Parts: sequence; structure tokens; C-alpha cells
Amino acid sequence: MKNLLTALLGMALLGCQPNSTDKAGARNSAPEQPGAATQAAGERLYPSVPLDTLAVLWEQCDFIDYVFYYTNFSVSQNKKEDIQNAIRFVSEETPLINAGCKPVGRIFFQVQGENRLEADIYFSQGCTYFVFFEQGSPAYANSMMPAGINFFNQIFTSAQSAPQGQ
Repeated sequence: MKNLLTALLGMALLGCQPNSTDKAGARNSAPEQPGAATQAAGERLYPSVPLDTLAVLWEQCDFIDYVFYYTNFSVSQNKKEDIQNAIRFVSEETPLINAGCKPVGRIFFQVQGENRLEADIYFSQGCTYFVFFEQGSPAYANSMMPAGINFFNQIFTSAQSAPQGQ
């Protein structure tokens, strides 16, 4: 069973491709062609989050909260398909961590109301990655897949076009 989960998660992570090229003026928008060439200079400070951790979330996570630091909104997901898509945003690649990059928010992966994993979301030009925490301290880092970049671009674009002051 563990080998099956690992294989499925591996295929899901490798098979993710962007389904949209919408880059319309999102605040904190990411590079149009993410990759090593556009990654800001930095150091590989943390290893990749363990695949076993992601496999457990794949099976058990039932709620995700995205809390954004510089906005007046947050996003939650509670549908299994949406949660598994969000897990697919985590690349197996470890990013270069740039001290000049600042997180735009935090993601909380929950199982039956308990936070099982949390990460800062880095989403700006040259900085598209997650830094995962263990016991309150940064422990792992993973680059963001193109589908994740599209997801966050859509969130920030939608938030900018939403009516203000209702």
C-alpha cells in the first residue's frame, strides 16, 4: 500500500502542468516562465519535505487554510480533489532561499481540525517556493510547481478585481 501511495504521489507531482497562462497584473505575481533561470540567487538551506509526509496528507488531509499577510482575505479548501491539487503544487525540487524574499502568507494542512503541516508561501518575482515548519521552525523547502503559480496568480488577480468596501 505504501509503495502504491508513493507511486501515485510521484506521478501526480511529476504530471502537474499549468492549465492557464493568466498572468494579468496580479500583485506579487510570479515570473511568466518559472525555473532555475529566473530563481533569485540564494542558498539551499533546507531539504525537501519528506515524501511520506506528503503521502499522509494526500490520504488524510481534509482542510487547507491559506492566510495571506498583506491582504484582507484568506482562502480555505475542504474538497478532497482541491486538497490533493494543492499538494501537487509542492515540487520535489529544493529551492534557493533568498534572504531578500518575504513570505506572502502561510498554508495550513489540517486533519480533523489539527494542523499537521504548515508552510510559509513565497510568491514574488524570483521567489516561488514553500518553507515548511516542524515544531515551529523552518525545516524543509520545496519549489512551487507551475500549477501552484497559476493558482496563486488567479487568487491575487481575483482579489484585486473584487468589489471593495461593501
